[in-house]
Amino acid sequence: MGIGMGTEKQKEGKKRMRRNQNWLLIGLLLGSLFLMEGTLSIAHAAEGLVVDLEEGIRLAMEKNERLLMAGKDREKAGQQVREARADGLPQLDFSLNYNRNWMLPSLVFAGQTVKIGNNNNITGTLSLRQPLYSGGKVRAALASARNFREYAGEVERGVRQQVVEQVATAYYDLLLAKRLVQVSQLALDLARTNLAQAQALKRAGRVSDYDLLRAEVQVSSLKADSIRVANGQKLAEMVYKDIIGLDLQQDIEVVEDFDEEAGPPAGDLQKLVAVGMGRRPELRQLERRLQVQERVVQIEKAASRPSIDLVASGQAQFQSDKFDVADREWRKNWSSGVVVQFPLFDGLRTRARVGQARSDLRRAELERDRLEREIRLEITRAWLDCQDALERQKAQEAAVSQAEKGLQVAESRYASGAGTQLEILDAQLTLVGARTEWATASRDRALGLTRLELAVGLLGEER
Repeated sequence: MGIGMGTEKQKEGKKRMRRNQNWLLIGLLLGSLFLMEGTLSIAHAAEGLVVDLEEGIRLAMEKNERLLMAGKDREKAGQQVREARADGLPQLDFSLNYNRNWMLPSLVFAGQTVKIGNNNNITGTLSLRQPLYSGGKVRAALASARNFREYAGEVERGVRQQVVEQVATAYYDLLLAKRLVQVSQLALDLARTNLAQAQALKRAGRVSDYDLLRAEVQVSSLKADSIRVANGQKLAEMVYKDIIGLDLQQDIEVVEDFDEEAGPPAGDLQKLVAVGMGRRPELRQLERRLQVQERVVQIEKAASRPSIDLVASGQAQFQSDKFDVADREWRKNWSSGVVVQFPLFDGLRTRARVGQARSDLRRAELERDRLEREIRLEITRAWLDCQDALERQKAQEAAVSQAEKGLQVAESRYASGAGTQLEILDAQLTLVGARTEWATASRDRALGLTRLELAVGLLGEER
């Protein structure tokens, strides 16, 4: 008996040990998976996320709240079309009514009391109404809903183009900030080279202490400038990440540069204006609003016209003192007919509403004329800005080449003792300024192309 109990305890102990070993293996496996995931996350963060302009636009399209809300408005407008269509379709209703009479009226006839009615009364009614003519109201309402759906689609399209423009602006600002960091580093390297040359000439007794001090001051000043420019790049990077919906702590890498080969959209200014008149989302939205308002005038006029409806109904009724529905016969009634309704006088309300609708229509027409003039002006301004940025870029590119040659001449003259340090500082300042202006002109040209496409209504769309 004791041996059997000991054997059972040994078996139970071995089972417990196996369970503990299994849980330990599971824990080690989960720990390894978490450690692997953490290692991959760290490696991904260390590498940084490569985000070019196209990827930034894609991310912004997925997370931009204004664009998502515009999409929901377009979906809602689609449902409004279905609602307007329902006014012209048959309306079928069924109702079931039960009445319990707790005290029935009674009459005394020939010395006997006679109750009128039954204790239980059940009535089922099926009714059908089909509009045949509504004075054009249903047709106008359906057309109005369809135009509004197209209007909502143009609103979404306009928001999409605005999002692309915002992303492109932040992207080009970030590229400019990167170029300015490079220019700042170049200026600092030149200043350090100048300082080293001044120190060598000072040891040879060929320059004064003032020249050496001036070179040291230049290096210190450019160090402060480089810190400021580096902070500007960090800020531009945060703005770009915020617009495209990335976490501000996410490391990103921007590898692209300004497209130096890109040119303005094909066609001269007049052709671009003509394209803009047909493609601008704001103008197309207003055209849809005009069409909606025209339908509103028709809807209001329909209130003074007759309406014709086809109606049909069926009724089944059951009455009994006892609730024995299965054993009783239902009394049935079916009928159909046509209902014609003529509005005779409504206190001139319809005339007033038609007048209001016409005033709104005229106001929308005036707004369209104003918007057309604004679009022409906006396209012209964007086209001129784009041409100006292109010319400035070409001029600054030549200025950079000339400034580099000038710096070489100044350094050669200073090394040979024929020039002064002021010539070197002036040449370095000229080169840094030319590179800065060239970078700014490159950004302005890329941004000008983006805004010209936005003004024409082609930004972010296939042509």
